[in-house]
Amino acid sequence: MRNKKKIGALVLAGTMMFSMGTSVFAEDTIPTVDKIGQVSITKDFVMAEGIDTPASTFKFTATSNTPDAPTATIRDITFDTAEGGSLAEGEITVSKDSNITFDTFLHAGEYVYTVKEKQESTDGVEYSTDTYTLRVYVKNGNNGLEIRNMTAEKETSNGTARNKVSEMKFTNIYRKNASLEITKVTTGELADKTKDFKFTITITPSKTEKNPTSYTGKIGEESVIVDKNQETTFQLHDGETLKFDSLPAGTRYVVKEVGDEDGYTPSVTVIENGKNTVNETAKSDREGISSANEQGTNLVGENGNKVTFTNTYKNIPLTGIFMNNLPFVIVIGIAVLALGTLAVLKKQKNARQ
Repeated sequence: MRNKKKIGALVLAGTMMFSMGTSVFAEDTIPTVDKIGQVSITKDFVMAEGIDTPASTFKFTATSNTPDAPTATIRDITFDTAEGGSLAEGEITVSKDSNITFDTFLHAGEYVYTVKEKQESTDGVEYSTDTYTLRVYVKNGNNGLEIRNMTAEKETSNGTARNKVSEMKFTNIYRKNASLEITKVTTGELADKTKDFKFTITITPSKTEKNPTSYTGKIGEESVIVDKNQETTFQLHDGETLKFDSLPAGTRYVVKEVGDEDGYTPSVTVIENGKNTVNETAKSDREGISSANEQGTNLVGENGNKVTFTNTYKNIPLTGIFMNNLPFVIVIGIAVLALGTLAVLKKQKNARQ
């Protein structure tokens, strides 16, 4: 009889080596939480668009709350650099599953485990603080110990109420700051390099940003404060740049130069996350021009982000005497001067005689 119990315990331990994302129950007909029959360990790694997945490893613990409970081990989950995920509404989610294994159960009963994620200190990563209670029910079967079923419960933030769930999911958020430069250039022989041009900018927060309110950029030492989702006006002249040093990657924006019948035709080039996405020229000076790409906005990614507005002043041809007749006038003038000089010399000569 003892040998049968030992064999049953070994069979049970082997059964628990399967991933918690698939059925691990000894009896297929026994229902589990929400008819799932599965309790999974899932890691969702979330970041804003414009950010590559950083190389990261996440660890978990399953602490026993029951005397004589066997040790539970959860395999680490590792993400590689630039590992792809799914993009939805400005967020990229990379998902992976882990598995959980148990040592040998020694007797029938309820075994309770608290499952958490280890709080590490990777730069830019917000770790999940979710806590789950995993209950494993072991029964005496015909051939020894068997798992009857398992349930998972998610605790709320106050740690008292519990809700049954079909899986144990931990969501981590990765954030990274980036910069944005908006530069003005004027060209043309008669272009006024001191002339100010009027712009507007609207900034939309990144989907992963916490409690955004406003963003501060600088033109030299002058601060420009832009409230989220609000159009803000600023001015630049040749050689000036409005720079934002710490915008959350994933932020979106639109910059527009206001049209003016001043003889300066605007054009714009845009680099988004290191790639040239816009290269446009207005039809006339009064049109104005926008940085927006085909999606209607521009993205601040973790790589380079720059908008350059170039205003070309129209050429004004110099017509009339100053351009067309000046060479002839000069020749005639020289001839008249020469004749006058000769006349004076001749008169002086005659007077001496």
